[in-house]
Amino acid sequence: MEISNVLIEHISFVRVLAIAGIIGMTDKELADELGTEKDTVRMFRSFRTSILVAPWMAMNINNFLYKNSHLLKGLSDGIANLDYLIGREDQ
Repeated sequence: MEISNVLIEHISFVRVLAIAGIIGMTDKELADELGTEKDTVRMFRSFRTSILVAPWMAMNINNFLYKNSHLLKGLSDGIANLDYLIGREDQ
């Protein structure tokens, strides 16, 4: 059985980096949280389109966003609609 990669929208990477900045996380701390390497987090900063990632990375990104979405609530640029975008509007 082949496990296919998952498309992660560019805005998700922007949200991850925004939350990390609000919390004051270093690239190393964010990498540890997402289960990846520091260089991968640096690459997040250069993405300008959506990309395919491994399923475990997609799950880690979505869990990080879900757990920390309250930090983006009320921002005027509209990036705070995480519950709707990741399908967890029941919260």
